[in-house]
Amino acid sequence: MSPAEDDPQRILIVDDEPAVREALRRSLAFEGYGTQVAVDGYDALAMAEAYAPDLIVLDIQMPRMDGL
Repeated sequence: MSPAEDDPQRILIVDDEPAVREALRRSLAFEGYGTQVAVDGYDALAMAEAYAPDLIVLDIQMPRMDGL
């Protein structure tokens, strides 16, 4: 199910591995979702406040602050 083209749903991808972040970002963008990425929990908190995502895809084990 893809989002409406005039109002794409926003997804925040949080993962410390660049290859995982990029693969998810590309796949979701291809399906029409708006995406942003963060590299750890601290970045995710700031991005979540600024970006107001509809969904967060969050890695559990990351440096500095993890997804738990």
